[in-house]
Amino acid sequence: MKRLGLLLLLAWALGGAAARAQQPAGRPWQELSPEEQQRAWENYQRYQQLPEHKQRSLGERYQRFQALPPQERQRLRQNYETYRGFDAGQRQEFGQKYRRWKSQR
Repeated sequence: MKRLGLLLLLAWALGGAAARAQQPAGRPWQELSPEEQQRAWENYQRYQQLPEHKQRSLGERYQRFQALPPQERQRLRQNYETYRGFDAGQRQEFGQKYRRWKSQR
């Protein structure tokens, strides 16, 4: 569960074009589907609106993600895709369970 929380933070970074600009991109912009391009652009706009210290923090988390072994990065990506597939109720339930777990640490 701890890594799932980190995953949620990293996932936002993974989708952000600004964070991707720090490392070679997985795929060129032209190879992204229109939906992926739209999501990346929206993430980039949100990133640009963050205060500088939050942008820096996000970049640091992304760098830690990049330092993970490839199989661990892939596992986190798969977990995030599973989370993105949750409906609103499942996301709410997950959030409640995560907050309970985190408060017990």
